[in-house]
Amino acid sequence: MLLADRPLTGLDGRLQAEFSIAELDDLAQAWSGWYLDLGVRPRDRVAVYLDDSFEDQLHLAALSRIGAIAVLVNGRMPVDTALGLIRRTAPVGLYTDRAHLAELAGRQAGAGVAWTRTAEDATGLTHRPLPDAACYRHAPDDPVLICHSSGTTGDPKPVVHTHAQSVAGLRARLAERAEAPDVRILSAAPQSHAGATAFTLYCLLAGVPLIALSRPGGPEVAAAVARYRPTLVLAFNQTHAALATTELREEDFASVRYWINMGDAAHDRHVRTLMRLGYHLADGERRPGSFFGDGLGSSELGWNALGRVFTPDSPPRPRHLGRVVPPARVAVLRPDGSEAGPDEVGMLGVDSPAVTPGYWNDSDTTYRSRIGTWFLSGDLVRRDAEGDFFHVDRVVDAIHTADGLLARAGKALRAAGQPELALLECAAEQDLPVGATGKVLKRVLRERYADLAGLPALPGRAFAAAAPASAPHPAS
Repeated sequence: MLLADRPLTGLDGRLQAEFSIAELDDLAQAWSGWYLDLGVRPRDRVAVYLDDSFEDQLHLAALSRIGAIAVLVNGRMPVDTALGLIRRTAPVGLYTDRAHLAELAGRQAGAGVAWTRTAEDATGLTHRPLPDAACYRHAPDDPVLICHSSGTTGDPKPVVHTHAQSVAGLRARLAERAEAPDVRILSAAPQSHAGATAFTLYCLLAGVPLIALSRPGGPEVAAAVARYRPTLVLAFNQTHAALATTELREEDFASVRYWINMGDAAHDRHVRTLMRLGYHLADGERRPGSFFGDGLGSSELGWNALGRVFTPDSPPRPRHLGRVVPPARVAVLRPDGSEAGPDEVGMLGVDSPAVTPGYWNDSDTTYRSRIGTWFLSGDLVRRDAEGDFFHVDRVVDAIHTADGLLARAGKALRAAGQPELALLECAAEQDLPVGATGKVLKRVLRERYADLAGLPALPGRAFAAAAPASAPHPAS
């Protein structure tokens, strides 16, 4: 069973919020036929730029069925940035909504889009089984989806997901566990994100009820938990942070026993706030406090490569990313591709069937983000002797000196004659999301202290912000 908090228009023209797999399949086939009538064929890209909801995934299913490739664009992405992504992926058409259409103001034509449609153009959808000749049979390496990276450290990149790669992570999860009969998952991740699409497929295959949420803000998620009573809440760390800093009622979360964090690793303070809610089972008995599954993932990784589980008695472990999560292999790499030793800082490399094959129309970045069989996530990490991984910095933010790497060291920078950088130490005194990788912290600081952009640049004699020229160029 799938439940969408924002109803979709069903084949009878009425709004429908709850779907069986058969009903969802019928609706997707009707849209497949609609796209065929527009001339969409296998390998064509179609951009989908909507106010995020489960509608994104409906169009992904419709386009995939006929061998076309959906380019899912987060509805919160600024129009100029979205146009850049559309230009780079060269879709034949764009499906959008009235609000985004008004913001685009016709500029999509300049990005090479031949046609633009909205829901108002799709009148008269009816039950329409596709002929066998129109149903595309995918090979394992066929592209099925182009999503995009977060853009936290640069322009969003068009990330390719293939037929086999896009389900590799969920296949591993299906093989390693059987969900409890009462599991009910609330997906509060952006519905256009590959992580949300992967968990939708997981729920369909595992027979687990799924509630797809369109608004991932703290109050909205709290209201959804109170209404739908999920046992598991799935979200990005920004949503967990927003939820943890919202005034919450314990009784609204009585059904929750597990949280899953996707993407950037979560902030310890927020994790422990949420874990005080809900319950867990011990020796068959209900005990106060829920569990929290955290990890390191990204659009490119396709599935968390590292993970850890917080329990009510878990001690703080600063910058801890966890251990390897199947089906990934993970290594700490030197610039020459050799593996670093215990507690030696190096680049995080992931070799997994869940990792993207690359970036659409960008061979340069595709090949520079790899070294041997390893995909480079853009993180600097270390691994201890027990196999636990710890984050050190992002590669693009690390500072290299004549004496070696200087990363995340505000006091050392101040001592080295850079007192202006002491600003970053304010993060320790404020309720900022200083999770293990710091990507969200940097974004928040950029927004909160945007007025500092007008200050004169600091002299760059002491430090070089770039990695050595011999190092490969990891994803950022």
